[in-house]
Amino acid sequence: MLHLHLIINQQAASGAAKQKSKEIITLLNQKNIEYSTYYTEFPGHAITLTHMLANNHLKKWSEDSQRPFPLLTVLGGDGTLHEVVNALQAFTDIPVAYLPCGSGNDFARGVGLSRQPDEALEHLLSIQAPRFKQVLACTDHQTNERALIANNLGIGLDAAIVAKANQSKSKKWLNKLKLGSFIYLSSAFHVLLKQEGFPVTFTMDETTYHYENTYLMTSTNHPFFGGGIRIAPEASVDSDDIELVLLEKLPLHKIIKLVGQLLNATHLQSPHVKHFKGKKLRIQSPTRQYGQMDGEVLTPQPIDVTLHSVHQLFWL
Repeated sequence: MLHLHLIINQQAASGAAKQKSKEIITLLNQKNIEYSTYYTEFPGHAITLTHMLANNHLKKWSEDSQRPFPLLTVLGGDGTLHEVVNALQAFTDIPVAYLPCGSGNDFARGVGLSRQPDEALEHLLSIQAPRFKQVLACTDHQTNERALIANNLGIGLDAAIVAKANQSKSKKWLNKLKLGSFIYLSSAFHVLLKQEGFPVTFTMDETTYHYENTYLMTSTNHPFFGGGIRIAPEASVDSDDIELVLLEKLPLHKIIKLVGQLLNATHLQSPHVKHFKGKKLRIQSPTRQYGQMDGEVLTPQPIDVTLHSVHQLFWL
């Protein structure tokens, strides 16, 4: 038996999450499931709400936990989940459930979770105990700050595409039509010609590499980014491997061909795409580049970060 503590971001998917959250609440009422609601009102609010709940209502999981068990449940997109997971860094034994209501929903894709509200809720209610999944821990050596990444860290082209997509005037109505992936594709074509190559040095485990004209660099531990694009098709949240995909700048006609391969998840066969796998990764670049972390845009800045995989307790 559960009592769901719902952190709801109605603005996710350009406001489409409002209707999805209403559908979920209707289903909870029909099923007589106990719940409480907490609505985010501004960026970062989910962090504050999670801290409040962790200190006052939530409990560490154990088989002997008192019922109904208070279960933290996120209704929002990848960005909302990112905030909640990071807010739980000091509460590692508290599980988090997820009912995807965003536009990209890459984490849901990566763990095989339905993006339909009724199916996702049925799955949540069928679970008897939480499970550990792998997320990426990212340490910024310039600020000494640590963040958890449920999806991926991108530098260069993919981050610039996310920045462009978030600014897109068509994002709201495409999300309403459930065509969120087209936002990223259309933004990609706008950014392709403008993105410059940049130097990057990275160390995967004990081996150091340098590329002078990097165009795209994505680090991930599950397959998806950009609303369903399989950037690392074999990556898994059940593995502690970090996968890195890197592309150097190419002539436009070769990039267009590569985009087609990317959409078919055959891009790793291209000689122009570099693919690395390991347990620990340090990335350094002296130039100011856009970054994205779980789809949230990072201010352009020089990069010096280390990534490794850690356990996160999910109700999945």
